[in-house]
Amino acid sequence: MTRIDFSGYRDVLRATGAPWFTLAGWVARFPRGTLNLGIVLLVQTATGSFALAGGVGAAFVVGMALAGPLWSRLMDRRGQQPVLLLAAFTLSLASTVLVGAVLAEMPVATWFVLAVVAGAVSVDVGPAVRARWSALVSPERRHSAFALESIADESVFVIAPPVLTLIAAAAAPQVGIAAIVVVGAIGLLWLGLLRGSQPPRAVLTGPRPRLLPPLGILPVTVAWIGVGGMFGSFDVTSIAWADRFGSPWLAGLMMASLALGNTAGALVYGALRHRASLRARWLGSSVLLAVAGLALPFVADSLVALAVAAAVGALIGPVLVAGFALVESRADRDRVTELLAYPSLGVGAGIPLGSTIAGVGLDAAGPVLGFTVMAVSCVAILVLGVIGEALLSARPRMASLRSS
Repeated sequence: MTRIDFSGYRDVLRATGAPWFTLAGWVARFPRGTLNLGIVLLVQTATGSFALAGGVGAAFVVGMALAGPLWSRLMDRRGQQPVLLLAAFTLSLASTVLVGAVLAEMPVATWFVLAVVAGAVSVDVGPAVRARWSALVSPERRHSAFALESIADESVFVIAPPVLTLIAAAAAPQVGIAAIVVVGAIGLLWLGLLRGSQPPRAVLTGPRPRLLPPLGILPVTVAWIGVGGMFGSFDVTSIAWADRFGSPWLAGLMMASLALGNTAGALVYGALRHRASLRARWLGSSVLLAVAGLALPFVADSLVALAVAAAVGALIGPVLVAGFALVESRADRDRVTELLAYPSLGVGAGIPLGSTIAGVGLDAAGPVLGFTVMAVSCVAILVLGVIGEALLSARPRMASLRSS
């Protein structure tokens, strides 16, 4: 029987340095959660083109997705401290160069290149913090720890975008970007200096480590293309939905509904004491998310969409927590940080895909098609996850058949 027990959060926060590295990791997340928006505001203000702004922003996301596992692999090999301290410097430098290129009206092609570079040096600290939890808390408590991380992720998306847009409106987009980069750099430096909670460096005693992830990581990584598609389509659809009512501020309320639902869902999920396997929890959560997502197109023209978005958020939270826990359980012990970054690779691939397809649908038929893309993305998480797990389970049987 499943029961709710919030004492798990108290227990994990008693781990060595846990409150401090959790807070430092939260602060360090700010650039990754909002720099894309800052770049879009900067380019749109400079050129008047939303299409160009979206393209440069997408280039930034692509850079983040491609480089994420490489940074995490480096942390496994060299330790977190030197990598995080380096990342604070490279983030500040690359962001400054990109802003300078836009303001100096350099050729547009250089904006795309520099956006990819800026994304590539924007380290995802989520895997680094989750690796600390993995090293410090028992397996039965890790879902509570990973729930805290999901809450940290979502709270940044609730707080940081309004702060950035307020600064951009009051001063200029580049001032907002500078503020976010400074906050993020402080977080990276702080997290890097917290050595007592860092996992030990991987010691290589055997053959050269593999470059590709284990097959067990791939079902979650591929399924999370759907997660990225959901978030990407949701952002642009929220703006169009608010415009339908003639109240742009409703877009912020819609985004907050999803994020707050996500936070509540992750909080409750992390307090549950489960008996089902990690795979069953992940796929079961995905089923509930797919069902909730299918309701979105039917409420596209009403304020009921706010409630449905909150419900979808409450169900995506458990999907994310369970997915990370499943990846961690299948990760090689000397590659934990690296392999925890792979799901973000799927999200990074899905965000521009979802936003682009939803944008086409919004131009053609308005919010109903945008929410349809979001619903399809929710179903895709389940379908891709089931297919991936089925193929993974079939491998041992296929191998035994060949050997016989």
